[in-house]
Amino acid sequence: MDGEEYYTLGEHEKLVIGIKSSTLHTNYLLKKELTNTDKHTDGYLLTLSTEDTDLPQGKYYYDVALLRADGELVKIIGSTLLEIVESVVRSDVEC
Repeated sequence: MDGEEYYTLGEHEKLVIGIKSSTLHTNYLLKKELTNTDKHTDGYLLTLSTEDTDLPQGKYYYDVALLRADGELVKIIGSTLLEIVESVVRSDVEC
């Protein structure tokens, strides 16, 4: 990505990722926020733990937005389908 500049979050800005079972619902199943202290080299690293992704199999929706210091919400990734399926690798795998 030579020549491209990366956006750096300001002091009171956040990147927000939200996951819901429907775009019409108001409650998040998962909501993560990244601030300027979460910068990792040229970008921001979002880490999901096992607890974060402990959702039943099914179809969900997520999006990512920039919340500016003045309250403006800028969509980075619009509503996108996320499908959680049964685990492929299981604990019975031998090393």
